[in-house]
Amino acid sequence: MTHPNRIPGRRAWLILILGLALFNAAIAGAGVKVEVDRNPVPLDESFRITFQVEGGFDGEPDFSPLEKDFQILGTSRSQRTSFINGQVSHSVEFLVSAMARRTGRLTIPSIAFGGQQSQPLEIRVVPAGQGGQAAQVKVEAKVDVSRPYLQQQVILTVRILHRIRWREASLSEPSFRGGEVLVEKLGDDRTGTLTRDGVRWNLIERRYALFPQASGRIEMEPLLLTMRVPAGQRPARQRSPFGDPFFDDFFSRMNYVRKVVRSNGVTLDVQPVPPAFKGGHWLPARAVRLQERWSDDPGTLRAGEPVTRTITLRAEGVSVGQLPSLDLPAVPGLRVYPDEPETREERTSSGVVSILTRKFAIIPERAGEYRLPELEIPWWNLATDREEIARLSARRLEVTGAAVTAPPPAPATSAPAQPEEPAPVPPAAKPDLAAPAASTRPTTGVNRWLLVGLAVLGVVWLLTLAAWWRARRALAARDEPAPKPPAAAGGEGEEAAWRRLETAAAGDDPAALAQALLAVAPQVWPEDPPRNLGAMARRLDGEPAAWLRALDGAL
Repeated sequence: MTHPNRIPGRRAWLILILGLALFNAAIAGAGVKVEVDRNPVPLDESFRITFQVEGGFDGEPDFSPLEKDFQILGTSRSQRTSFINGQVSHSVEFLVSAMARRTGRLTIPSIAFGGQQSQPLEIRVVPAGQGGQAAQVKVEAKVDVSRPYLQQQVILTVRILHRIRWREASLSEPSFRGGEVLVEKLGDDRTGTLTRDGVRWNLIERRYALFPQASGRIEMEPLLLTMRVPAGQRPARQRSPFGDPFFDDFFSRMNYVRKVVRSNGVTLDVQPVPPAFKGGHWLPARAVRLQERWSDDPGTLRAGEPVTRTITLRAEGVSVGQLPSLDLPAVPGLRVYPDEPETREERTSSGVVSILTRKFAIIPERAGEYRLPELEIPWWNLATDREEIARLSARRLEVTGAAVTAPPPAPATSAPAQPEEPAPVPPAAKPDLAAPAASTRPTTGVNRWLLVGLAVLGVVWLLTLAAWWRARRALAARDEPAPKPPAAAGGEGEEAAWRRLETAAAGDDPAALAQALLAVAPQVWPEDPPRNLGAMARRLDGEPAAWLRALDGAL
C-alpha cells in the first residue's frame, strides 16, 4: 500500500523536472533567431526564412521538417564576425527560400543547429493574388480527348498567358497518378498574343503527345510555372554576403520574389481495347498506310537473280514502339532474306508520325510463276471508331529461266577463259573451278558460276583484311610496356577463325565463306560486330562493300 505522504513529493519532483526541461529548451533556443521577410504570405509567392545562430556552429542543419508544409527552393549560408567594446562575437546565418504548399495558418517547425534549437514560428498563408500583386500570369492545360483508348495519342496543349516580365521562368513536365503515360514534346514553343475579355495577353503555347499505357482513371498533376518577378525597388547593396547567385537579386536594387503559378488539373478516363477489334496487334491511329517499292519489275524476273522489295508502314498518331513487325510469309521456290527494319519518328504540332521501313531480298530458285500473298495490318481508326485493314495486294511474280552469266574476270595476271576451261588464279586463292556437271552437290537453280566468281573476286580483299588485322595486333603488342599473359583460348580462337576464312576463300562454297566472314567480324568490330553480310557491307566502302552485297544477294 502506497504511503499518502509520498504522492505530493512525487508531484513536486515531476513539476521540477518539467520546469527544468522548459528552462533548458528556452536557453537552447535563445541562441537561434528565426524570422520571415513578410507575413502573411501569398500561396503563389516565395518568401525567405532567416535562421541566425549565435556562437560557433559546424556542419549543416537538416531542413527536411520544413518539407511537410513548404517547398524548399534554395538555401544559403554566411558567417559574421563583429567586434563590440573589445568583445568578439560570431554568428552564422542561414537563408531559406520557401513556398507554402497550402493556405491557412502554418508553422515553421523547430530546426536543430548542433546543440541549439530554433523556436517554432507561425505564419499565415493567403490564397494566390491576395497580399501580393494581382494575378497577371495564367497557365491553362487542356487535352483534345478526355476518354482515349489504351495507347491512343492524346494531344496536351499548355498555354501561358502573361502581362508581366519575369526572370528564369521554368515549366514543370507533365506527371501522372494512376498509371504510366509516355510523354513526347511536340516541336518548339509557339509565341504570340491573345485578346480575352478585352484584355491583351502575351501567349506561349507548348504541346505534348501523351500515350496512356494503362486503362482506368489517370490524373495529371497541375503544371507548375516557376519564375521570379519584380516586387518593387529597395536600396542597392554593394555585394552579397552569401556569395550565392541564387540570392543575387536579393542584394540588387530591384526586389524579386519567386512566384509559382499552377495550371488546372487534367483527368483521362482511359478505355480498354474494344471487343470489336479482332487483330492480333492493337494499333489505334488516325491513319495507317502500306507502300511497296521494287528494285526491278517483278513481272520480268530471272531465276537466280535477286530482287529487292521495300515495304514501308506509315502510321499517324502512333509512337515507334507501337508499330507492328513487318514479315513476309514463306513461299516455296523463293528464298527471302530480310534486312534489319529501319524506323523513324516525325514530331509535328499535330502529333507523332511513325515510319517503319524494311527491305527483303527475294531470289527465285527456278523459273515459273509465284504468288506473294497479300500483306495485312489491322488497326483501329480513331476517326470512325472501328477496325480497318491496311493491306498490300497479292503480287504475282513471273520468273523466266536461269540467267546466263559469264564467268567473272580473273585477276590481272590471268586471261579470260571459257566456262568449260576456267582460267588459273593465284596460288593464294586455289579455288576449285570444276565444271558444274562434275560437281557432286545438288543444284538449286542458282547460277553456280556466279557464286564461285564472287568468291574469287573476294580472295584478295580477304587476305588484305587478314594482313591488316595481324599487323594491328603486332603493333599493339609492340606498344605494350610489358607482355601480358594470353587470355584463355582467346588468341587461338581468333587465329583459327582467320585460318578458316582463308580456307573458305580458297574453296568454292559461298555459304561457308559467308559463315567464315561472320566468324571473324567480332575481331574487326569487337564493340558491335555485324550479324549478317548486309550489315557488314554497310560498314565498308568501294569494291569490298559491293562484293559483300552481291554475295549476300546470291546466297
